[in-house]
Amino acid sequence: MNKIRKLFLNLWLAGLFSCLVLSCASVRFVEDPSAYQTKINTLIARIKADSTDTKALRDLGVIYFQARRYALADTCLRRAFGRGVRDAKTVFYLGLAREFTGKIDQALLLYGNYKNVARLSPYRRLMAGRYHQLTLDVTRQEVRALLVQEQQLREDRMAPSAVAVFPLRYLGRNKKFAPLGKGLSELIIGDLGQVRALKLLERIRLQALLDEMALASKSEFFDQSTAPRYGKLLGAGRIVAGAYNVVGKEQLRIDVQSWDIINRNFPAAATEAEALQNIFRLEKTIVFNVIADIGIELTQEEREKIQFIPTQNLQAFLAYSRGLEEEDAGRFDAAANFYQQAIKLDPNFGAALTKTEIAQGMIVAGSKEKAATAAQKIDPLDAESSTTQSDLVSERLQNLSLNTGSNFVPGQDSRKPAEELNKAYGDLRQPPSPPRQ
Repeated sequence: MNKIRKLFLNLWLAGLFSCLVLSCASVRFVEDPSAYQTKINTLIARIKADSTDTKALRDLGVIYFQARRYALADTCLRRAFGRGVRDAKTVFYLGLAREFTGKIDQALLLYGNYKNVARLSPYRRLMAGRYHQLTLDVTRQEVRALLVQEQQLREDRMAPSAVAVFPLRYLGRNKKFAPLGKGLSELIIGDLGQVRALKLLERIRLQALLDEMALASKSEFFDQSTAPRYGKLLGAGRIVAGAYNVVGKEQLRIDVQSWDIINRNFPAAATEAEALQNIFRLEKTIVFNVIADIGIELTQEEREKIQFIPTQNLQAFLAYSRGLEEEDAGRFDAAANFYQQAIKLDPNFGAALTKTEIAQGMIVAGSKEKAATAAQKIDPLDAESSTTQSDLVSERLQNLSLNTGSNFVPGQDSRKPAEELNKAYGDLRQPPSPPRQ
């Protein structure tokens, strides 16, 4: 069984590499849709004959997108989407059309469904890359805006249930253990996130704040005097931070601060120590101590989820932690390599598998132009036929089990693009309007 799993992982990683190769070409668009006029006419004729032919609508939308007629592309893809089309290609291109027309929030909602796409579908990787890059961009913008408005921020924006976990600082000299601070903080965030009564701040938000304040590389940036400022900027009522070192014969010592910012309660750091090989048991002890300090009584389900250990392999966790370090520095190719190392050391390390996919997605779709190029390589436009490679080979892999329609329907745009399209093949019923907020 392990051999089969390893074979699958090797094939999957090979697929990621192939996608990287495809994305290396420069961006190429169809400059003039008239080059595909025969196919456009065929698609329009199909739609006129059968207004429910959503595949024709989708393909027409893709042609218009590659011709940089984004509003027309959006109209076609939105109508296909509004009629219940949920294949990966339609959702991806609609997200891209939304992004190229400046509707970032709606693009994020569409890309955010990448986890529901079959893992072997190339569109899953593209959607993941755009989702995480846009999330990173939006987060940075929000943090910059907060810093500009810092003097106007009110104390009451700090929520008692909101917890910010800062990266643990490394006090040692052996560079081998320096990345553990990132990995341990990630574990703590994930475990505290299992508690329904708590709201954990995303790690990328904290990293964005540290980057904007030029504090990420400083060893001394967090103490009792500065903690309230971070709490107010992040809206966090509690901050968890600390430092660690590996001493003697690989003994891990962690000093953890769990501070109630709202009530200005700053107890001394609690110290926990274990053999380095017991790092995961030590991390669980820290998490349960923090929860006890907050005064939350866990359910049995929450306790069991917290006790889950993602990997028993210390070397795999070290590689994973180095991947986090490279990811935070924006070096996604290096991050992907370290995540893949972690997978090879422990094929059951699910978090490393997820992170590999995200890092690879950021490489191939780190910009909307690169994403468009990669998609064109996956599914080259064929002027002679309305059937593409993916239609023949991987249509089933692209199908989604999405609930997108239940929580998002792209809004209607200005009438101009639709009117231009309607002149060609007649009026079509619009998709339902989004629900009122």
